[in-house]
Amino acid sequence: MSDDQNAVIKRIFCEVLGVDESEVDDSTSYNSFRPWDSLKHLQLISNFEDEFDIEFEVDDIIAMENFALVKEIVTRYIRER
Repeated sequence: MSDDQNAVIKRIFCEVLGVDESEVDDSTSYNSFRPWDSLKHLQLISNFEDEFDIEFEVDDIIAMENFALVKEIVTRYIRER
C-alpha cells in the first residue's frame, strides 16, 4: 500500500466516523470503537467504493473488523481493479 492510499483510507475512515486521526490505529475495532456502528460501516464501504472505483464482495465487507483489515482489504481491491 502506498503512503498516499493509506492516507486516503484513514482520511475517509476518520471523516465518516467523525473522529481525529490520532484516535485511530490498526487495532481500532468495530466491536470496541463506539463511533463505528453498522450504519457508519456501510457509509465507509460506500465512500471507499466511490473513492477508489471498486466494489466489495459481502464477505470482505463483513471481514473489515478492525482498521488494519480495512486497509488490507481496500488495498487488495485497489490492486485488483
